[in-house]
Amino acid sequence: MKILKYKKNITLEYLHTFLRNVNLSNGIWLLFLAFKGFSLFQIGMVETVFHLTSLTMEVPTGIIADLYGRKFSRTLGIISYFIYIALMILSSNFILIALAFFFCGLSYTFESGSGEALVYDSLIFLKKEDDYMKVNGKKEVLFQLGSSISLFVGGYIAMVSFNLTFEITALFYFLALMVILLMHETPLAKRKKHHSFKDMMIEHYVKSTKVVFQSKRLLYLIIIGAMMAAPITVLFMYLQNYLNLLGYSYFIIGVLLGVHSLLAAFGGILAYKLEKKYQERKILIIVPLLMTVSFWLILVDEIIFLPFIFLGFLDSIFYVVLTGYINKIIPSETRATALSFSGLMFSIIMIIIFPIIGMIGDLYSLKISFFILAIIMSIFYFFLLNILRKNHLKIN
Repeated sequence: MKILKYKKNITLEYLHTFLRNVNLSNGIWLLFLAFKGFSLFQIGMVETVFHLTSLTMEVPTGIIADLYGRKFSRTLGIISYFIYIALMILSSNFILIALAFFFCGLSYTFESGSGEALVYDSLIFLKKEDDYMKVNGKKEVLFQLGSSISLFVGGYIAMVSFNLTFEITALFYFLALMVILLMHETPLAKRKKHHSFKDMMIEHYVKSTKVVFQSKRLLYLIIIGAMMAAPITVLFMYLQNYLNLLGYSYFIIGVLLGVHSLLAAFGGILAYKLEKKYQERKILIIVPLLMTVSFWLILVDEIIFLPFIFLGFLDSIFYVVLTGYINKIIPSETRATALSFSGLMFSIIMIIIFPIIGMIGDLYSLKISFFILAIIMSIFYFFLLNILRKNHLKIN
């Protein structure tokens, strides 16, 4: 009976992934804040609040997921997102918008790690953990399809009403919550009844930290993932404003972002096959190289949308393959907490570069910002090559 429940978890996870990512506000929140009168620097600052929240709460929320349940953690994540939506709709004050991004960051941390942990541990119970990369590839397709719909439709609805995009998003998040409640909880780390909540948190934190830092392979894979993901996230957000300055309408911007996501869905489908053919080391060298080249091509206004769309394809392949490698190394009882270190590393890099890129855009131009971003991506790539050369990372 339990086997059927864990099998159902995988199907429900596919549905949840799609529903949660029909988020019409994703492609327009930066434009929404600009419409409300916030500068690029202020937008960069509220995004920093998001990542500071992620930085400080990633590991604590991962511990909660491991000790009290992945379903419980994910439910708290959706409740936090409801608060974010309410504040975004009702507020024009910088402090309240910053508070909204605190709850948005909190929502991210409650979901980060706990979702992957629930899926991977369900597969372990089914004795199909080797299928994780396939499952994650399918999830990535559904994630990108949901995002594509959001970006296509969100840009159009934003021309009618920015608030409506958030209201529709709240409806889909409610449906996603219903799906989570239907899932079956996976085995959790043992809680010692005679220990206080504080003692259990500290004990589990120490245990999970050892898992991450005692494995060079795991630590470096986490660092590599963050270095590649952060610049792409920054570009994705600021490019919306730049395209608007180039004369693209909100609707066309939504279409371009949607095509970016569709190509990413295709990357999710191919990721498993490419990994089997080329293996880890080639994937970790070739895909980030193509990402770096794409950042430099972004500087050519006439073809700006082509490398941006291609980045979606590359980023998806890299994410699916990398998370597959990382999950193979982590023990089940610390999975959600250990995976949270990936989000923590990502947030550290975002906190540094996101407001800097925004400030340069305010003082000079977004074109200069993208030039700096291409330099940062190149530096990260050479750092990645150095890590691979010195440590000979190999899993397969």
